[in-house]
Amino acid sequence: MTVTVKTKTPLVVPDKVRRRAGFKSGDQVEFKVSRGVVTIFPKVPSADDTLTPDEAKRLRRSLKQTREGKTRPWSQIKHDLGL
Repeated sequence: MTVTVKTKTPLVVPDKVRRRAGFKSGDQVEFKVSRGVVTIFPKVPSADDTLTPDEAKRLRRSLKQTREGKTRPWSQIKHDLGL
């Protein structure tokens, strides 16, 4: 499949190509260029993108509190943190 590169329009990956590559809306991709060849890879989460078990537990607790309506205004949180 051939597409035309234009000066004022971003390069678009056609739907057919995205589907064949398995890319879905919201996926992140990484571009690598070597000797004029562009390769597009799905971005693999790094260790920094993964929650530790403790972070996941705290996040689940926070989400539960939010669903239960146990929230505080941002101004109060900033005050408690001394910001």
